Order: sequence, then structure tokens, then C-alpha cells
Amino acid sequence: MCKRAILRHRDPQQNFTMTTRQLDNSTTRQLGNAHNEIGEMRSRILWGQWRLAQSDAMDRLRVVRGFIGSGNNELHRHAIVSAVAALQTWYRGTLVELVDHDEALRGRAAESITERFTLKEALGWISGKTATFGELVAHAAPCNSVTDLMSWLTRILGFDLKEALARAVSPYQRDDPDNAPRLVVDVDVLATNIGEAFRLRHILAHEAAPRLVVDAETCARALDSVQQWIEAVAAVIWATVYKDVPLSTYEMNMHARGKVQSARTELAKHLRNALEAERKNGSAKWLRENHRDWHRVVTTWAQQTYGRLEGTMWPSVGGYDLADAIAARAKQMAAWVRSTDPG
Repeated sequence: MCKRAILRHRDPQQNFTMTTRQLDNSTTRQLGNAHNEIGEMRSRILWGQWRLAQSDAMDRLRVVRGFIGSGNNELHRHAIVSAVAALQTWYRGTLVELVDHDEALRGRAAESITERFTLKEALGWISGKTATFGELVAHAAPCNSVTDLMSWLTRILGFDLKEALARAVSPYQRDDPDNAPRLVVDVDVLATNIGEAFRLRHILAHEAAPRLVVDAETCARALDSVQQWIEAVAAVIWATVYKDVPLSTYEMNMHARGKVQSARTELAKHLRNALEAERKNGSAKWLRENHRDWHRVVTTWAQQTYGRLEGTMWPSVGGYDLADAIAARAKQMAAWVRSTDPG
């Protein structure tokens, strides 16, 4: 075989090796930049909190909705691109919140991640010091079509999102869904409209398309569909993943009250044990006096902080704060009893 033939024979393997190495290096660079990219994206969310991504998305939709009917095709084109960007912001924030919320959801999300990690990188994601695992999932998940949105949320939630959307009702009516109006009349129509918004966004973001006209009706349909999708999926999540999480002011107040009562019950148990132990040591007088002082300090704090603020949200905020203080005291009592009487 001549030298040229040998080179031709070896080229495919050499090219394959180089391509594989290049792909590996590309993946490494992508993972290496992930922390920085996530941090930058997080910094552009309101207060740097992913739970507020939906608020950011809705605020953006409200702003660009003002462009509808302006008669300016350029503004309509801009509104389409902005609406899809808002949808993608909400989608990433939703994935972060879901994955970081529950171990079962984290497990299903982990099965969807195909990138390769070194042990050092894996430990970095697990520690969550610079970014959480939920942020990694949101960073890796594609979000360029309605199929992407539907398939990844279905996989992570563990049930058919399309079927759930057909039954979705307002989160404030989740306790009586049979008598509540559905948020989505036709899921297929909604999915088609979201798909069209993605199609137009792709054209407008990657092509000049000077003769493409986006009329007011098309623009309004895209924005309405994005908003309906966000609200409907959020309602599904509140009815399933967050079904036990308080949403309304009344639910928050009742939940906080239950936390306080549970903490008091736990404290009473450990206080009885501590008093019994101190009586065996000779006297429990000091403990009774100490506990009265503690109770006075905690009560004064509750009354002079959240207790004197006006507004419907403060009773629940104050309740959670009080529950934490009582739980800490119960833990302190239990630790003291264990220290003096290991048996």
C-alpha cells in the first residue's frame, strides 16, 4: 500500500479520535462554564430568587402586551420574542424549584441528565455552594419547543402533564376541583399556539425575514397562550407537588398556627422530662424560673415585632418565627436531659 493510501486509510480513525476529543473538551468547557452562566442568570432574576421567576415572566408579558395593536410590525415581532423569553425564564425557575423541593423529583431529574461529570464536579453540584442541582437541571434542560416543555416536566413530575393540564383549576380552588372552571379548555389548541410562538421566535431570532408580518391578532394569541400555559402548569404543580403547602392567607395562618401548636406539644414533653430530672437532683426551682424568663422573652419578642405590624401576611410570618423559637427551646431541653441521663 502506498504512503498516500496509508494516510487515507488512517484519516477516518484519526478524524474520529479528534472529533471525540473535541466533543469531550466541549462538554468539559460547557460544564466548567455552567456555574458562571447559572450565577449570571440568577442575578437577573428578581432578588436572585428562582421562586420569583414567574413574577418576572408575568411582569414582562404585561409590559410587551402594551405593544399589541400599535400598528407597528416591529413591536409585534419584539413582543413575540420577549414572550417566549419570559416563558423560558419561568420554565427554568420552575425546574429549579421542583428539583430542589423533593427527593423523588431530584431522582427523576437526575435520570434526565446525560452530561458526564468528574467526581470533583459532582461534589460541587451536591454541595450547592455556588449552584444547586436544580439549577444544573434547568441549565441542561432544552426549552426551545412545546415538546421540550411537556416532556421534561412530565418526566420530572412523574405523571402525564397533558392530562393534568386538561383538569387544571385555579390553585385557590384546588380543594374542590370538580366544581371549579377549567383553566384550559383545549390542551391541544394551547400546545399548538405555544408551538407557533416558538416557531415565530426562532424565525425572528435567527433570520432577517423583512417581509414577515406579525399582526395584532397573532401577537395577542401568542402572549395569551404563554400566560395561560404558565398559569395552568403552575396550578397543576400547586395541586400535586405543593398540595400540602399553604397558598392563601387563611391557609398560611392555619399552617403557622399548627406549627406553633406542634412545637408547644414537643416542648411540653421535654420540659416535663427536664423537670423530673432536676427534681431527682434536688430541686427544679431554677428550671421553672428559667423557663418563665424564657417564655417572657419569647412572648415579648413576638408581640413587639410581627405582632404589632398591620397586614394580613404578618400573623403567619410571626407564627412561623414563634414556632421556630419554641422548637429550638424543645431541642435545647431534650439535649440537656440526654446529657444528664443518657438512659
